[in-house]
Amino acid sequence: MPAEHDPADSGPPRDSRHGPRVVMDWLRRSRSGGVHVFHRSGVTFTPWSECSRSVEAVATRLRAQGFREGMRVGIRGHNSYEWLVLDLALLWMGAVPVAIPVPDFKGHGNAEISRRYGLSAVFATEDARDASDDESVGALETLLGEPITAKPLAVAPPPEGERVPAGDREVFTLAFSSGTAGKVKCLLLAWPGVEALIEAHSADHPLRHDDRIMIALPLSTFQQRYLCYLAMRNDCDIVLTTARNFVQALPKTRPTILLGPPNFYEFAENQYRNTSPRRRAVLEAAASLAAVLPTDALRRRWRRTVFRSLHDVYGGAMRLMLVGSAPVRDGMLDFFARTGFELYQIYGMTEIGYIAWNRRGANRIGSVGREVYPGTVSLAPDGEVLVRHDKHLCVGYEGEPADSVAQVFRGDDTIATGDLGAFDDDGFLFLRGRKKNVVVTTGGQKLLLEDLEDELCRAGGVTQACLYRLEDGTGMAVVLWYDGDEDAVRKAVRPRIGQLNTRLGSSQEIRRLALLPGPLAPDSPLLNRNLKINREAVRTATADRLETLT
Repeated sequence: MPAEHDPADSGPPRDSRHGPRVVMDWLRRSRSGGVHVFHRSGVTFTPWSECSRSVEAVATRLRAQGFREGMRVGIRGHNSYEWLVLDLALLWMGAVPVAIPVPDFKGHGNAEISRRYGLSAVFATEDARDASDDESVGALETLLGEPITAKPLAVAPPPEGERVPAGDREVFTLAFSSGTAGKVKCLLLAWPGVEALIEAHSADHPLRHDDRIMIALPLSTFQQRYLCYLAMRNDCDIVLTTARNFVQALPKTRPTILLGPPNFYEFAENQYRNTSPRRRAVLEAAASLAAVLPTDALRRRWRRTVFRSLHDVYGGAMRLMLVGSAPVRDGMLDFFARTGFELYQIYGMTEIGYIAWNRRGANRIGSVGREVYPGTVSLAPDGEVLVRHDKHLCVGYEGEPADSVAQVFRGDDTIATGDLGAFDDDGFLFLRGRKKNVVVTTGGQKLLLEDLEDELCRAGGVTQACLYRLEDGTGMAVVLWYDGDEDAVRKAVRPRIGQLNTRLGSSQEIRRLALLPGPLAPDSPLLNRNLKINREAVRTATADRLETLT
C-alpha cells in the first residue's frame, strides 16, 4: 500500500499531474464550467472553482478523521452534489472510491458490503443506513454542512473475493456492472484508460465551454462519472439529476449534450406518434423542404425550426445526442435525423470504455460506428467482437470465478465483448446481438432474441419486449409492454408470434405471453442501472401473469 501522509497536509501526497488527481488540476484551471443540480424545487449552480474548494475542504476533514491513501471507501446514495464532491475528494487523496449501486444492494447492510469488498468506511444516505451501523458509516447527505464523524476501521477486512486475473496495475476505483441477466460484477478500474478515452472523446466529439452534459443515470454507473470528468477536462457544465426527474429537468436546465440508453429518446418519439395524423402530415411536408437547401447544417437548422416543439421537450438547446447501452432501432435514429437532431449510436462496455462510435462526418445508421482506436477491434470465427489494446478501463474482476473471467479477459490485452458483429466495407461495425442469446431452431438456423424482440415491437402498440426461456425447457415466454388498447395490441401481436413460431420450431416456440401497460418507467425494478431490461427480474416478476398461447 502507498505510504501514508500527514493528515494536516491539505495537498495530495503525490504529483497531481499523474493519475486521477489530475481531475483537481482541471477543476482549478476552470474559468466557466460548473454543476447544475436539478431538484423538483429548483436548480442550483456551483462553479467548478467553488467545487474544487469543497473537495479540498472535505479531503482535509477526512484526513483529520484518519482516512488515508489506498483505503477503500464506499459511496452509497442517489445522485447528489455531495456524492460528486466525495468521489473527487477521495480521488485527490489517493483513496479508492467504491461506487455502490443503490438498487443492486437493496437489503444488504453496510457492514456486509464492507466485509465483502474490504471497505474501510461507507458514506450513505439516510435510506441506506440503519441502527446496526458502526462509526465507520457516515452520512452522505450532510457531508458539506456538518462535521464528518465517520472514522475508518482500524484494520479494513480483506476483500472476500480474489482479483482475477491477477496483476499489479493500480486500481483507482471499484465499479459494478449488471447486464440483462441481472448479475452484479465488481470491476477494478485503472486511470490510464479513462484519461486516454477522455482525450479520444474530446477529439472526435469536441466540447465547448458553453456545453451542459446531462447526468441522469446513477453516478454509481461509471459511465456517468466518466462524463463528469469529461466535462471537467473541457471546462464545461454538467446537469446533475436522476432518471426519475430526467424529463422534468430538461426544460429547466437546457442541456446541450445527452448520452443515454434508447429510453431517453423513445419517449419523445412516442409523444410525436401520439399527435394527430393531420398535424404530423403538415410537419412532415414542411420538413421535406429541407431537401432543397445546399448544406447539412442548413437542412438541420430548417428541421429544428419545423420541429421546434419536439426540440423544446429536450430543453431547446440540444446539439449532440449519443445513444447506446441497449439495442437501438434504426427507425428511431431515422426519426431523430428527420426532425433535426444530431443523434449518433455508440458502443461500449464498462470493462473497455467506448469501442466504436458514430460522429458528424462519419455516421451510418444501423451501425455503432467506427473504432474509437483504429485497428483494435476484430471478430472471432463465430463473429464475437474482440477488442485488443492497452487502454481498457477494467484490469480485472473481484470475486468472479476464474473460468468465467477467462471468457472475457483472453490475455494479450484482449477482451471478449460477448456481442456478435460484422464490419461493412467502410469499417462501420454492425452488432447482431448477444452471443448468449442465440436460439438454434429445429432446422439448425441461428436466431437472436434481440431480433425476435424487435420483430414483436413492430406490432401496433407494443413499446417494449422481453423474451426468456421457460424453466421447464418447453420453449419461451414473451412479456410485451404496450400503449393503447390491450385487445387491439393482442390482435396485432398474435399473428407475429405465429410467424416467429413457424421459424423457431416446436422446441423453441413462444408458448406463454404477458401483456402489461407500458412503457417501463426509468425507476422500474425490471430495468438495470443502464435502463436495460433485466431478463431475470422480468422472469421473476411476471411468472404468475403469463397466459398460455393456443
